[in-house]
Amino acid sequence: MAATNDVKQGGVLSPVLFCVYVDDLLVRLSKIGVGCFIGRTCALAYADDIVLVAPSAFALQKMLAVCDKYALEYCMSFNAQKSKCMALLAKSRRFLASQLDSCGSSVGIRPMEFVISYLHLGHLISNKLEDDDDIARSQGQFIGQVNNVLTYFCKLDCFVRYRLFQSFCTSYYGCELWSLRSRKLIDFCHAWNKGVRRILEFTI
Repeated sequence: MAATNDVKQGGVLSPVLFCVYVDDLLVRLSKIGVGCFIGRTCALAYADDIVLVAPSAFALQKMLAVCDKYALEYCMSFNAQKSKCMALLAKSRRFLASQLDSCGSSVGIRPMEFVISYLHLGHLISNKLEDDDDIARSQGQFIGQVNNVLTYFCKLDCFVRYRLFQSFCTSYYGCELWSLRSRKLIDFCHAWNKGVRRILEFTI
């Protein structure tokens, strides 16, 4: 029986129900055996985000063909404009990056855009397999949050501002994935120290 309705946007059960709905797709992708397997699967899925991991452009297109067939059977549609393709190349082969556009990976009849980085589930993934870009992005967000607290609550007591700082400026989403070897972490720590000093009025 084909579904004719979506799950509720923002619903508590929606991610779980959607995962149940696409579970058969993940099984089909595993059975064709052309993807890069992580454990028993070659596709990572959470809610409406699905990541296909393939060793080559040919294998990727074969997996996309399975997705197209599944979408046709279950009255679904995959948005090619929101779908991105990223190649993770070894340092010695990164010169091939300029030739990736000719690979022609597509969702349905629409080609996918090749990117060098992509924001997935709140974490910026780079084709260089480094966390520098994600740390720099988080540092920029942190500085903006500190500036907002100081702009709107500058006349409050410093301890009240510090409580606001703890509530609105210390999420650091995705920091558990950062490599401790990244030099950008030093810049982030300097920004954090400066932000705390500004909040507590050690320096303005």
